[in-house]
Amino acid sequence: MTVTAYYLKALEELAAGSRTAPEGISLTEEEPMARAAQLQTQIRAMGICEFVRRCAAQDGQTLPQEAYDSFREEDLMATLAALAQASEAPTAEAPAEETPAVEADPCQPPKIDEPDGPRSAYEVLLDCCCLDEKLLYYFIDVLKREAEEEFQKLALVTTRKAFSRADFLYWFATEQDRADQDELICVTIMDACLDRLAAEGEKELIAALLCGDKTTFELFRCEAPELQHLPAATYEWYEKNYLRRYYPIRYMLKFNGVRFPKEGQQ
Repeated sequence: MTVTAYYLKALEELAAGSRTAPEGISLTEEEPMARAAQLQTQIRAMGICEFVRRCAAQDGQTLPQEAYDSFREEDLMATLAALAQASEAPTAEAPAEETPAVEADPCQPPKIDEPDGPRSAYEVLLDCCCLDEKLLYYFIDVLKREAEEEFQKLALVTTRKAFSRADFLYWFATEQDRADQDELICVTIMDACLDRLAAEGEKELIAALLCGDKTTFELFRCEAPELQHLPAATYEWYEKNYLRRYYPIRYMLKFNGVRFPKEGQQ
């Protein structure tokens, strides 16, 4: 197994909760964006090769030194594409439920069996992509270009499930429609705040808010007209109803030009 393949495997298992962090990696954040940033900061400091070496040691395995010597970080995305292409051969002979198909109900995503119970494949895809900065940028680019074939390859590599880009985006665009009233109010207000900041060119402030910086939010709520007269708009409210869900990732996609179904119908 190559260093890149082991790296992606380890990220997928960390996202799914089936792997504990290796020695030298401490993950204390709970929100996906903050957890991904925390992990990537520590991996950058450690180095991908050393991260893979420690993950392999966890599994009682040793990769040959040649694998580490030949690894180049800039080849990570190219290797991901190669892995996606390689996954096409087994899927051609896979059972019918594993072949690419449009789900009858996009609000009911395919499930992945895990020790703690079935989990949405859409959530696994998001978690995997958020654990690696380059993979996240590739994911955004694929969605922005509406590259269906590349999206399905990425879905197969990260989740071992097949689903369409349209179904995924519809599920993501309507996430708040399946939430309780507090979450719906929070998402509606915060998305409006972020839209205003985007129109004002406040990119750094948007980034800090999406990363969950508490001080930034508390200063912002004192100045934002959308929040000034809303007593419930505490950081805990924001953390519970926005940060702990996938809304920061969704807004990042929107900010980077990804077109969601609801927007397309307006």
